[in-house]
Amino acid sequence: MSRSSNSLTPEQVRAFLHQHPDFLLTHPYLLLELNLYNETQGAPNLALLQQRTLREQNQQQQKQIAQMVAHAQENEQIYRLFSECQRRLWQCQDVGALSELLSDELTQLPNVSHCQLINLTDDSEQARAVNALRQNRLKACNRYLGRLSASERSSLITDTRCQSFALYTLGENDNPHTVLLFASHCADHFAPGNGDLFVSELVSSLQLRLQHLA
Repeated sequence: MSRSSNSLTPEQVRAFLHQHPDFLLTHPYLLLELNLYNETQGAPNLALLQQRTLREQNQQQQKQIAQMVAHAQENEQIYRLFSECQRRLWQCQDVGALSELLSDELTQLPNVSHCQLINLTDDSEQARAVNALRQNRLKACNRYLGRLSASERSSLITDTRCQSFALYTLGENDNPHTVLLFASHCADHFAPGNGDLFVSELVSSLQLRLQHLA
């Protein structure tokens, strides 16, 4: 049987490595596929390099596992807080108590520094600021996640450390009566692409509770 024209001979491989002595250093994971041990001479330097590569790979995997565990624990905390908050919504007998509950419970969420219900019918600077934001940020959708300009932030919230925001309108889409506001000191905590399943479920429960309290 003739050798395939695409196959390399050992001589060609040896010649290539002679011409490129740093090839294995620049392609270290190739070492994981090689058998570098010699029964009579022990482990050469390449075997030690293979061991180091495996050790580094293991350390990276351990780091990834630790990150996954931390992320899972954070998700569990978020789930528990939102579940408890939704359960206690129905114990609130007025909008003030409802707003206080949201502020107390949901500011325990990771990277959430502020949570508030804002009545859009109030003649307050904050309500006017949110109504202005509705024209710019909430015109096409009933929610906004992201950053705000300096002037928008200053009229909306007094905490100047807040960098990212989430706003959800409550009520009829074209005529909402309330906005649920979140703010974070972390600039990328609230961003357009972030998932908000738990918040969406909370918003639905808030809608129902506010209707009962109206």
